[in-house]
Amino acid sequence: MKKLIALVIIFILYTISIKTCPVITEWDKSVIIFVQGLLNILPVAIPLLADCILYWIMVFIPIFLSYVWGLKVKNFAPAIAMTVVPLIAYTSKFILKPIFQRPRPPVDLQIAVHPHSFSYVSTHSVVTFTVWGLVIYFLCKYCENKYLKYMGILFAVLWILFVGLSRVWIGVHYPTDVIGGYLLGFILIMIYSKIRI
Repeated sequence: MKKLIALVIIFILYTISIKTCPVITEWDKSVIIFVQGLLNILPVAIPLLADCILYWIMVFIPIFLSYVWGLKVKNFAPAIAMTVVPLIAYTSKFILKPIFQRPRPPVDLQIAVHPHSFSYVSTHSVVTFTVWGLVIYFLCKYCENKYLKYMGILFAVLWILFVGLSRVWIGVHYPTDVIGGYLLGFILIMIYSKIRI
């Protein structure tokens, strides 16, 4: 419980520093410019994959598979968690974004997508982290096949990182929005691990 409280305090302090320190936003902008300059040789369709239907497919597949596994072993607690925790993560945007009201990166940094909502925290990042973080959690807890476990964990980590990078790459989120999303996702998974059924 102490680790969870410490993480919540870190998230709060992190959020306050983002809101009150303009230097962080300037650093964020320079990171977006660096990432876009580094990756401009690649087609813009690559980061847009994480912005559209593939994003939702990559949320749906692990949730669906958790219900299939639940049918097989007659244990739906992980499947329920795979549904409820990301849903909480998604709905957090309706609370956090209006509270913090951090504007999106400037339009001249946005590539192909121009959202009109606030920026902090990245909803794509927090939902992806909760879904695939729970995949990692359940693979570690239930999977006895080491190859499947490690390949699943590697894929989950790479997908989490790709989604976060894509948010910065297309300029719709600052890097600190993505990190905030990861922190919030980690907090939600820790809360689940403390109260799991």
